[in-house]
Amino acid sequence: MLRELELLLLILTLIVFTAFLVIIVLYYYYSRKRSNNYLSKKEFELRYFIQKQVDREGQLTGYECLLRQRQPDGSWALPQQLETLPLQRVIYLLESIFKLLPTEPIQLSINLEYDQIISPEFDYFVRWAISKIEPMQLAIELSIHPDTRYPNRNLFLRHIRQTKTYGMRFEVANVGNAKDNLNSIEWMVPMIDALKCAMRDFRKTDPAMWFDLNLQFWRRFTQEQNINLVLTGIESDDDAELAEHLNIDLRQGYLFGHPVDPIHSAQEKAATRRTATPKHAVD
Repeated sequence: MLRELELLLLILTLIVFTAFLVIIVLYYYYSRKRSNNYLSKKEFELRYFIQKQVDREGQLTGYECLLRQRQPDGSWALPQQLETLPLQRVIYLLESIFKLLPTEPIQLSINLEYDQIISPEFDYFVRWAISKIEPMQLAIELSIHPDTRYPNRNLFLRHIRQTKTYGMRFEVANVGNAKDNLNSIEWMVPMIDALKCAMRDFRKTDPAMWFDLNLQFWRRFTQEQNINLVLTGIESDDDAELAEHLNIDLRQGYLFGHPVDPIHSAQEKAATRRTATPKHAVD
């Protein structure tokens, strides 16, 4: 009996030690992952730009926040290595942008990475953003990519389901013409409020080109699932005519406006006001 008890205690000790070791390894891994994430380093200047989303009448329906990095020549471009930003840094970057947004009951979409959504900080981030942008409607957008694996799916769905109770909407972007795109989103369809298809994935450079999934498919799919469809990357009247032909109401692209730096725009407006103010008014 005593030997059996000693053996049991030994086994329990080994289990506890193994669990402790796993926790230490995981903590070290994620700490290194964050420390090696170049986008989280403050010496890299990042800023969110905003781009309009309109309806078929050209009326403003919302904005999308697009992350940009300052280049050596002073211009701004999409980060080449779009690794996961800590949500604390995202909050810091968005704080100044939110102050410059119009107070209209339209939608504001923020693109996040999968790892950000399953992080423990996601719930706080959503509640913080909703409180800052009212009366605007918050939408969290996830861009899918071919061959991407999605671990911890139950955790992801739990986070989305919980934050939707706060009034958040969930969108999936970068939905393309391959069957893999459908496979990537089928498991999350019940949570999706809108799908975004980019025109670049549906332009045919050769009439013989074959798409597994075309825009007509996504139009039918979203209607059947009661999901909004947004056509992005609209650059010409031909693109707009296609959206009209397919009865796609929500649209986004250069035809309606390029991404705008709200901080630079605010600075320009302030400078214009100072220039236009008569000297005697200042005195």
